[in-house]
Amino acid sequence: MRSKLNKLKQRFQAKGKSLLPFGLVLLLLLIGQFFSPGFFSLSHLTHILTLAAPLGIMAIGQTFVILSGKEDVDFSSGANASLSIVLTAFLLQRYNHGITILIILTVGFIFGLMNGFSVRVIGIPPLIMTFCSSMLLYGVGQAITRGMSIGTSTPVLTFMALGRIAGIPVAFLIWMGSTILAALVLHATIYGRWLYAAGSNPMATHLAGISNKVVGMVAYALSGTLSAFAGLLFLGRFSIPSGFRMAEIYTLPCIMAVILGGTNFFGGEGGFTGSIGSVIALTILDSFFTIFNISQAWRTVMYGLLLVIILIFFVRREKLRI
Repeated sequence: MRSKLNKLKQRFQAKGKSLLPFGLVLLLLLIGQFFSPGFFSLSHLTHILTLAAPLGIMAIGQTFVILSGKEDVDFSSGANASLSIVLTAFLLQRYNHGITILIILTVGFIFGLMNGFSVRVIGIPPLIMTFCSSMLLYGVGQAITRGMSIGTSTPVLTFMALGRIAGIPVAFLIWMGSTILAALVLHATIYGRWLYAAGSNPMATHLAGISNKVVGMVAYALSGTLSAFAGLLFLGRFSIPSGFRMAEIYTLPCIMAVILGGTNFFGGEGGFTGSIGSVIALTILDSFFTIFNISQAWRTVMYGLLLVIILIFFVRREKLRI
């Protein structure tokens, strides 16, 4: 009887973690409506969902990495998306959409796999490795384009990023479709079971014959691929690459969204439901920054402080088992 009560308690706590961000979304919308009438309107909500989609896709990949355990985290996701932006604009001058997207996703996969191999096989700490790879991604972008932003978006990418079908943002539909596919991987495949097992009890999975190294490498590869895919939507939104680090500002919000969404920073627990609410909440918060004319530098400072607070709260709560 006691074990059943404990299971119900754990399920309730898990549900609460994933639903908390949606309560935060409602609160932020009400605050926004108070300061800026029309903030809670349907048109503005649609605009928020459009802006949130690329960050949401990046958060899917980040979720895989954090779930894999060992306090893994991918600080190169924003740099990967940034390379995708400039590289896509460059390649579209020479190839069609199919070949370009295939190249972009392959590049993202390779860099993600490199991160995974370096962290899980060589043993480089995740923070150091992914930070160094972000510098490498920045350098590759400059080397390929020779320091110039070459090319623009296309009508196809612009439609993907900003278009609507029956009033619903296409980018949001792509985000939800990606989330459903990722959820199927987590809950309906052997890899998903291995990922949760490796994150929650790596010793037991190792003794069971499951390679924690392979599980982690695949997680990083998925993160790299999804970050590169998000870059396609960023290019469609921005139209013209204006630099080589356009999407790096989304790295901290990406990590925050996953942790705030209820995914355990130590791995093995979490999913995508809470991350959806967190991504929307952070996008609304970014709108507040625009309303109050807060500079990008101070936005980064605030995101950094928020990430520290979130980490302290969730890690401390996990240790105290609150």
